[in-house]
Amino acid sequence: MVVYRKGSRRLPSALFHGLEERMKVMRTAKVLLTFLLVSCVFAQDDPIARWEKAVGGREKVAAIKAIYREATLEYGDYHGTLKVWHTSDGKYRKEENIATFSTIETFDGSVGMVKQNSEPASKMNEMELRMNLSRRFANSNSMFFVFFPERHHGKITVADDGSIVFVPEGGIDWHVTLDPATGLPKTMTHTEGARSVVVSFESYETFDGLKLEKEIHRTAGEGPVAVIKFTKTVINPPVESSLFAQNE
Repeated sequence: MVVYRKGSRRLPSALFHGLEERMKVMRTAKVLLTFLLVSCVFAQDDPIARWEKAVGGREKVAAIKAIYREATLEYGDYHGTLKVWHTSDGKYRKEENIATFSTIETFDGSVGMVKQNSEPASKMNEMELRMNLSRRFANSNSMFFVFFPERHHGKITVADDGSIVFVPEGGIDWHVTLDPATGLPKTMTHTEGARSVVVSFESYETFDGLKLEKEIHRTAGEGPVAVIKFTKTVINPPVESSLFAQNE
């Protein structure tokens, strides 16, 4: 019989080969466990994956074609209302009324229009259009860009401090910091001209498993805080293409 010698001990070859197989299995299990642990740590350290999970899941957001929202506005002593339609491919319509001032903005994917008060609608100039190509991904609409960058032009990076920086077509750098407790956006910051614009997400609410902001505060420079409180949300409402266009 072939034997294995170690010191003064003599093991039968069958027992030795059995131990060898067990050691191979243990080594394989150890490698797999290390891989799983590294994968878990990587997922925890990936802020975009954490954001996707916190908001309700990437699949939940992928199913959204359009969102309609209504809100109240407070800006210093002024009060107003807001109605917005956004599509996942970047079209939008915004109807804003505050005090005696009203604005309707539309963007159909290539042409942006603005109508103020009773004036006729006019095309956005080059600078306005460039800014709104980025602004259409503000607040919760940033999910459509950050989660699915292949659908749009631009870039996304993760800064050393863990914040998410995304730059859509139009060139605005948006910096998103996540709440370490919830994984949801806590602040969103960008610069317009010489002003730093900061949006703070004060609270969230859930619609069919999807978490969206309930109240946000917006500051720009030294002006008063704009308080936006959403009062109605409809996921995937019926929309016509004419909604995103205005006649001049």
